[in-house]
Amino acid sequence: MNSTGDRRDSLPQEAPITEVCVVTSKERCPQGFTILSDTEDGKDGDLWTDKFFGKKVTRYICFNRAYANVGGNVLADVAILGERDIVPTGYSQISATADTGEIALKKRILCIKMLPRNMTDSAICDMKLLAKTKRPPPGFTFVGEVNSISVSYKMGPVQRTPGPARPAPGPPNMTRQQSQPLTQQPVPASPSYAPDVQRQYHTLPADIHRQRADIIPLTRQMSTVKIATAVDGIPFELNKNLGADSIKDFSLPEMQYQTEQEIENKYKYDFTAERTAAARIPPNI
Repeated sequence: MNSTGDRRDSLPQEAPITEVCVVTSKERCPQGFTILSDTEDGKDGDLWTDKFFGKKVTRYICFNRAYANVGGNVLADVAILGERDIVPTGYSQISATADTGEIALKKRILCIKMLPRNMTDSAICDMKLLAKTKRPPPGFTFVGEVNSISVSYKMGPVQRTPGPARPAPGPPNMTRQQSQPLTQQPVPASPSYAPDVQRQYHTLPADIHRQRADIIPLTRQMSTVKIATAVDGIPFELNKNLGADSIKDFSLPEMQYQTEQEIENKYKYDFTAERTAAARIPPNI
């Protein structure tokens, strides 16, 4: 059964998950988070795979919906990878516990993908753990398996964050002068330009028709203009050193064929140095 550190009744059950973390014990669940302390079939929800020298090491997944109603990011996907796998693009790795900063999972990588709530129509709204049966509950999707416990999630709709309401455009504020017919409206006075600018301004309407008549012929003339490039006039010739005389004595080198076993013996590497170095690392690092 799942327990909640600080459940907020104002949040709907199908609200999208907005935060995910891993903690070292059931008592260290952050405030406002829901901890997956047990599986749906009654087993402890501990996700730590190995136990060394009798030391009790535990890991539990926690998630939060506390900020589901105020915008921000929502959980779009969850992935469980092997320790040597590459984290996919767009995903972030939960590599350390939220309470102590220790390694989150052993031999597994927990990845999550967050998206702005205004960019997706659905998000993960619930997560469950199963131990005895590997088939996810109805409506849930299987993610992966950690410490013989399968993780699954359920998708739900995302309520978009409402943006600021824009006022509806009202009727234009027609003044008495604007409501008059166009022919009765007074012509605005010409602005006070400098002498040269004013002369060009008054002569512009008279030149428009003449310039417009020249547009089509000018376009046709420009389409036939050849643009000069930097290699114009340079002949294309093959270098004399690469002619037929230079390769008449060329012969393919003799290929040294090797069997699969010969290649294996030549390039075999047993990773002894790497395994020796890895064995010296304490298990908690």
